[in-house]
Amino acid sequence: MARLFLEGGGVNVNLIEHEEYDVSTVATTLYTMLSSKEKRKSRRADATKMMEQTYSKGMDVQSPKFLTWRQEELWNCFQKNTVTLAHGCAGTGKTLIALHYGLFQIASGNYDKVYYVRSDVGVEFQRGRGALPGDLSEKIAPLIAPVLDNLPCIMRSQGAAEYLLNKKIIEPVLLEDIRGRSLNEAFIIVDEAQNFLPSHIKTCLSRVGKDSKICLIGDTKQTDLDVFRRENGLVDAIYRLRNLDEVGVVEFEKEDIVRNSVISHILDRYDD
Repeated sequence: MARLFLEGGGVNVNLIEHEEYDVSTVATTLYTMLSSKEKRKSRRADATKMMEQTYSKGMDVQSPKFLTWRQEELWNCFQKNTVTLAHGCAGTGKTLIALHYGLFQIASGNYDKVYYVRSDVGVEFQRGRGALPGDLSEKIAPLIAPVLDNLPCIMRSQGAAEYLLNKKIIEPVLLEDIRGRSLNEAFIIVDEAQNFLPSHIKTCLSRVGKDSKICLIGDTKQTDLDVFRRENGLVDAIYRLRNLDEVGVVEFEKEDIVRNSVISHILDRYDD
């Protein structure tokens, strides 16, 4: 009988000598098995540690669950590129996936915050929200409604929206307030980008700072500008930036609609 000690596993193993077995081969196999077990334990420990960290930050983010293959493609596009252009039909989950990705990366320690950039309707005339009553948070509340709508689908805990906004982990930014800023270590979501002019898109893209990424989201068929003119910032960006390194484009179709199945039929009637 041969007695072996495997340092990696810290286990004493008794092997019966037999001419059909090579002791060194068996020892190597056992060592590999024990090493794999240790790796699995290490991964579980890392996952537990991350979960504890996210709890302490109020970042109890669920793992992503994709309802269509294009949603997963958009997630992968965020991972691969610095700039992502996501455009297509309403109700396909573009904003949801973008917000989920940003919060998931914050929980993982890769970003400090998510900037949510919106313009007021009629941005070509630079209309702001100054005429509305209340402080800034009350003025922009209607513009961040997509964030508030989507957070319950992303976070496990209640009260996440209030916490994330109060701690400025999610920071809403109006287009008129973004000039001159440098947005570092952040995921930047420019929503309803079809209502931006090319100069506004250029301004947003040039705000991307160190270790940050940006995505432009919109539906060119729901623009307040003329979609067939180059003044539409989202159309212009798709035209200018396609095929550039670190820029990805994902186009959503009617079959990707997940909000409500009737939407695709309604869009068909409006397209006639």
